[in-house]
Amino acid sequence: MPRIPEITKREQLPEDQRQHYDSIMASRNRIGGPYIYLLHCPDLAARTAHLLAYSLYSSDFPKEQKELVICTVAREFDCVFEWAAHEKQARDAGVRDEAIVAIRDGKAPKGLTDQEASFVKYVQELLRPPHRITEPTFQALHNHLGDARIAELTGIIGGYVGLACSLNAFDVQTPKGRDVLPT
Repeated sequence: MPRIPEITKREQLPEDQRQHYDSIMASRNRIGGPYIYLLHCPDLAARTAHLLAYSLYSSDFPKEQKELVICTVAREFDCVFEWAAHEKQARDAGVRDEAIVAIRDGKAPKGLTDQEASFVKYVQELLRPPHRITEPTFQALHNHLGDARIAELTGIIGGYVGLACSLNAFDVQTPKGRDVLPT
């Protein structure tokens, strides 16, 4: 059971904050996790939704690579909801089943292609102590992506890290019928 009440209706917000609910609804056509919890701070919820909407709907970053990275963030944070939300999207985007399993089981970058490994290692090095990307890992991905794309990728990672923190703090569980991330 989540730790704070869900805000599922526009009327639950003060009238002068309802535009934030509306902006989230406009970008997604629904209010779901984590926004039903983040709406306790409506402006933050809307800003979070805006960043993640960029990642999901506006960015032309290759979906396969983006979903590989999002699944890696979910695994690094043991975020069961984020994993459940993106595992299928990763498959649909063309991420190999072997890569998804390696990430899920904590074996990655073993079993990954060189390109998959470069993305996964980038995320892992950033999110694991000492939270610094080694020069070889950075250069391998930078050579592939260039300045603008590596900046975009790092922002996407940050957005999903923030999301994972919120989902974990509020103990948001895997939706029924979705694969459970082993923790």
